[in-house]
Amino acid sequence: MSSLAADTRRAARGWVPADVTRGQMVTAAAISLIVAQLALRAWVTQGSWFFEDDFQFLSDIALGRDDLDWYLRPHNVHFMPLSFILVKIVTWGGPFAWWLAALQTVLLQLAASLSCWWMLRKLFGNRPAILVPLTFYLFSIFSVPTLTWYAAMINQLPLHTCLFLGVLAHVTYLRTRRYRWVLVASLITTVGLLFYVKAIALPMVFGLLALLYFGRGPLVRRFLSVVRRYLWGWLTYAVVGTAYLVMYWIHMPREAAEGSTDYLALAQAMLFDTLGTGLTGLSWSWALLNGGPRSTTDPSTVLVAVSWVIVSAVWFYLYATRVRALRSLVILLPYLLLSYGIIAVGRSGSFGSVSGNEARYLSDTSAVLALVLALATMHLKGAVESSARRPEPLLTVRLSHRTLAVGLAVYVVASTYSTITYARPWHDGNATKDFGLRAIESIEDADRPALADVPVPDEVMWNANAPYNLTSVFFAPLGDRFTTPAVANDLQVLDADGEVAQAVVYPGVRSVPGTLDGCGHPVRRTPNVIPLEAETFDFPFWMTIGYLADSDGELTVAAGDVRETAPVRAGLHTLFVRTEGAFDSVLLRSDGSANLCVDPITVGTLEAR
Repeated sequence: MSSLAADTRRAARGWVPADVTRGQMVTAAAISLIVAQLALRAWVTQGSWFFEDDFQFLSDIALGRDDLDWYLRPHNVHFMPLSFILVKIVTWGGPFAWWLAALQTVLLQLAASLSCWWMLRKLFGNRPAILVPLTFYLFSIFSVPTLTWYAAMINQLPLHTCLFLGVLAHVTYLRTRRYRWVLVASLITTVGLLFYVKAIALPMVFGLLALLYFGRGPLVRRFLSVVRRYLWGWLTYAVVGTAYLVMYWIHMPREAAEGSTDYLALAQAMLFDTLGTGLTGLSWSWALLNGGPRSTTDPSTVLVAVSWVIVSAVWFYLYATRVRALRSLVILLPYLLLSYGIIAVGRSGSFGSVSGNEARYLSDTSAVLALVLALATMHLKGAVESSARRPEPLLTVRLSHRTLAVGLAVYVVASTYSTITYARPWHDGNATKDFGLRAIESIEDADRPALADVPVPDEVMWNANAPYNLTSVFFAPLGDRFTTPAVANDLQVLDADGEVAQAVVYPGVRSVPGTLDGCGHPVRRTPNVIPLEAETFDFPFWMTIGYLADSDGELTVAAGDVRETAPVRAGLHTLFVRTEGAFDSVLLRSDGSANLCVDPITVGTLEAR
């Protein structure tokens, strides 16, 4: 067996030219990992489609609402003008151009991945050990949910890039004390803040890096020396952070979240179950949220326990073999608490502790974890104090390169499986995607149909998002390819599958029967008031008027708060009128161009035939 292993190593070395350096081999390995990650994540992204908030952004732009105030407005609690610019770019590709949104997602993931690699090279050197944190970041399950939901991606992925580049610029400042690097780090932080409010944590990361790795002595002396040495940097970061917080306080909504939060259950879900299984790639079990396509982690007790045993063993090994290995956790812990606090005071009030099972809320944490893992396992170039091998390790067992490679491979396989299982509901059985794509095709085939302006199904767009769930708004990017009149002959409607179908009103109230044999209620130039069997409620209903006309003309309809003049066509047709207010009769009057017979009149809810 040992001979076989030796032969395998010699054969592998035979593929590598003799003049290739170790650094070049590390570079080749890093590029290969990034390419493999992009291939996997491109597959995840291309099979998805727009979802919830995405339609709000696309509709606003299609309806011409995207003025300067729109870009600077808060969306929920997010100030994200640069994210809105990304949406605007997607609209240049045509109505519902998912291909462009997917391309944008892959390019932003590429930018984040290259930034992570560049940061690791510059901070720790082009050495094989940087492949460990790089691999962790590239295949982390935490950022996968941001690939399938465009509205989450336009916040999260740009923050990853800003975090990596911001840390690199800041550490360069700590090494050189050249103020221009403070300006670079501040600019990167500002860009991050224009994508996502959580970039406000970057100055905290900057400060902890200086305190932990560029100072000496007891905590107070270390703190004072770092403050004095880098005073202009801290003042600049403080100006940026304070200006943003003041702006945020003035412009952001401060509505209290409804409901109550079980903080302990939220902490267990987010910081124990979701975090633990995500760290090891064992997020193998997902539960559909509200029928999908979003999923929350639903790990078994066994997987959670196994995950934390592995995580604890890794960190114990680092502690036993390296000095100052646990120091980087001082960066991670407050970042995790900040992530938890944002959810605790925000989303969990409305959605409960299940918010902690949404892996996307830890997406940016994967970038911080890559930095933390690198700081624990390698010497930080230029640092005053850093992680280093223990002169007398507490464990004499050393992991071989082969063992480490196998461990990374297992992590990649586990994370890839987690990624695939998460992405499947977005690809197959995605109600929003299936309905939307079928409706777009059906509308285009119907050649400018007149559609009832009714809500799309709840599983496609939650009714709490009204009026964005109305057909006229939801499909606004299609422009003039359809109309949604309040009055129309032979109106159509999108059925539950997204197909254009004939509309019909299921009656709540009908008109009294007409008295003229073979005609029902005759309608001429003189107004004819047709009574209903009962009074309607003061509620928006639809009314249908079945009529037979001997020629084209116009008909005036008055009922409740509605008075409309509608065209009528020769022959047997049905006129649809959207009503408001309560009423117990309907007034009809012809313009004299046509003789009409009306029967029946029906008031009720509109559905597809």
